Amino acid sequence: MHDQQLLTLSEVAEYLRVAEKTVLRMIARNEIPCVKVANQWRFIKSVIDDWLLARMNVVPQNDLAAVLSSPEGIIPLRRLINENLVVPNMRPAPKEEILRQLIQPLVELEIVTDPEDFLHKLMLREKMTSTALGRGIAIPHLRHPRENPGGGAHLVMGLCPEGTDFKSHDGGKTHVFFLLVSDSETLHLRVLAKLNAIFHGNGLSLKLCQMQPKEALEELFKAESSLPSP
Repeated sequence: MHDQQLLTLSEVAEYLRVAEKTVLRMIARNEIPCVKVANQWRFIKSVIDDWLLARMNVVPQNDLAAVLSSPEGIIPLRRLINENLVVPNMRPAPKEEILRQLIQPLVELEIVTDPEDFLHKLMLREKMTSTALGRGIAIPHLRHPRENPGGGAHLVMGLCPEGTDFKSHDGGKTHVFFLLVSDSETLHLRVLAKLNAIFHGNGLSLKLCQMQPKEALEELFKAESSLPSP
């Protein structure tokens, strides 16, 4: 099965071996990455694979459906990001240069001590399949969260007003980047799902690029607060 294959609701339910109603509940709680196309839910298999594999590392298989629907582990974004972790006015560039710019705040804060090794791991993840989700956003991350440095979770936000080619599956340019650093697999997945929900078809990526870092963060937190409660 090709990594970029789109799955329907019934196909992803069968793939996860849960009921369609369980998947719909996860969608309502922003627990699973997906997009609505012509009133039908669609899922990218490669994204589902990453999401599922990471969860299966920490969850007994027979409890999978229950844990996927659990609200535990939710964390507000303002605890992960501040102005020191915002990279404004990024210029269009190849993937490697974009990632270097996103890593730099982590180096300056001594969160990442070996930037070349970290960059190498991020590029390996990108070679598997792009972390650009469409709608103008990308969420670069390591395939295995446990390979991230310890010491807490951090989120870098990069803003590229002109947009750049990050190999998004929808063919569009990427304007907003979120580099997630967390060695907690549960938190890692929760944040990915939350960001996917925040940027679901609302044009927020372009809006953030027109703002100063502090304003962009407040707009991000505002969008987060408007999400349905779990």
